[in-house]
Amino acid sequence: MKRYVFEADKLDVESTFGVKSDSQILYEPNYNVIPGATMPIIISTEEGRGIVQSVWGLKFEGEDDGGTRIRHEDASENESVMKLLKQSPCIIPISGFYKWKESVEDPLPFYLRVITRDVTAVAGVCNVFQNKEGRSVHTFAALTMAANPLVEPLDDRMPAILEEKDFGPWLSEGAPEMVKNGFSGNHLLPDMTVFRVPELVNDPSNNFKELIQPIPKLRNYDGPDED
Repeated sequence: MKRYVFEADKLDVESTFGVKSDSQILYEPNYNVIPGATMPIIISTEEGRGIVQSVWGLKFEGEDDGGTRIRHEDASENESVMKLLKQSPCIIPISGFYKWKESVEDPLPFYLRVITRDVTAVAGVCNVFQNKEGRSVHTFAALTMAANPLVEPLDDRMPAILEEKDFGPWLSEGAPEMVKNGFSGNHLLPDMTVFRVPELVNDPSNNFKELIQPIPKLRNYDGPDED
């Protein structure tokens, strides 16, 4: 998952994950989420589940880079990651994600999503560290799994998607065991869709709803109309 989309309704996020927040910033849509973006994640707190802002790209003390995504097969063999998964797992709410297909010219962007869900839950891990200025920074990374047959023509990986029944175990110290048991996305095949989207998404500075419109409707599309 190199880029993703978040455009979920506030009520859908809160009802799906059992969280509550008065902050409107948490729910602002982002149609081209890139590494380094500050996005909402679901965590476990002493009061129950919470939703907080976090920077996409795991960081550790000393500002070592842990990356934006971790293969679940690699995580199960990494003692530091497994420890972090037990201490601070998280769930990343997304609406869908992008994949690029290699072509003769530039890679072609595609958008994929689970059409039966208002918001999709991706398994993640987070960490709070002190930066050089002494400020606490909340960061996260997504876990990935082997691609199912729908995604495989585009990439051999896809985000590790959680079922609702797994939210509780994932956030309550069950994440390490779930990672060891592995993930599979084959059961999602009937509920997923994929389609070409404008190459405008290739530019990280572009961020508008038209990026996720199917390409047949946008053959001559040059961007959103300016007010």
